[in-house]
Amino acid sequence: MLAGVDGVSSVKQVIENNLYGTVNMLEYARRRKAGFILLSTSRVYSIAELQKIPLLTSDHAFLVDDKKNSVPHVSSAGIREAFSTAAPISIYGSTKLCSEVLALEYAETYQLPVWINRCGVLAGAGQFGRPDQGIFAYWINAFRSKQPLRYIGFGGTGHQYRDCLHPRDLASLVEKQMESGDAKKDRLINVGGGAENAMSLRQLSNWCEARYGALEIASVKEDRQLDVPWVVMDSGLAKSNWDFKASVSMTEILIEIADHADKNPDWLKISAV
Repeated sequence: MLAGVDGVSSVKQVIENNLYGTVNMLEYARRRKAGFILLSTSRVYSIAELQKIPLLTSDHAFLVDDKKNSVPHVSSAGIREAFSTAAPISIYGSTKLCSEVLALEYAETYQLPVWINRCGVLAGAGQFGRPDQGIFAYWINAFRSKQPLRYIGFGGTGHQYRDCLHPRDLASLVEKQMESGDAKKDRLINVGGGAENAMSLRQLSNWCEARYGALEIASVKEDRQLDVPWVVMDSGLAKSNWDFKASVSMTEILIEIADHADKNPDWLKISAV
């Protein structure tokens, strides 16, 4: 999400990797009449519209206030595919959205089987977690090794809320898509853990504290420009099209990450964090 504005990667690098990389793969698929599956992201959704969603606080977490919500295509069950993708969506998100449009155009123009999966947060053992990507793996590994952690923005409470999906569940979906050919299904779907597999940073800290003992978390109240307080994916379309289900629970994912961290105490160093 911070790619191109984090002082580490340039805007040109982000465009070359995400957008031009997609073009190269689409050209390869076109020449060979092959199928194409794009793993996209929830970051294609409009930051301004996400920030308009009315939230309430419950059990140290931001949740959608369905009674007050008038933002289209979203509820406490999650964001649906028709939710606004209007700018701003970040440089990173814009390269992903452009990639989606190109993939759909290739599908129509060259009659290619194309599937686009807009993924929520992926998490599991062995992930190279960073503060801006792979937050569950990063947080657990950092908490275990007592490295400094911060709640950034939204009052510095750690109430920002995300759903979580295990790669095995995504892999099962991708396998079905690969075997389907050009089936008459929706080409673009959301894929995430959903409301049942979601938690806040504060709740994640509480889980870590129960396993590893206390750690003081710093608080930064000021918001960052591209941050949003709540993102949960509604995978209803994936369910109806592909019988998709997030079968690995949040608790199972956290335990898997923590067990891996216990066996690999230098994992953040290996991850170059």
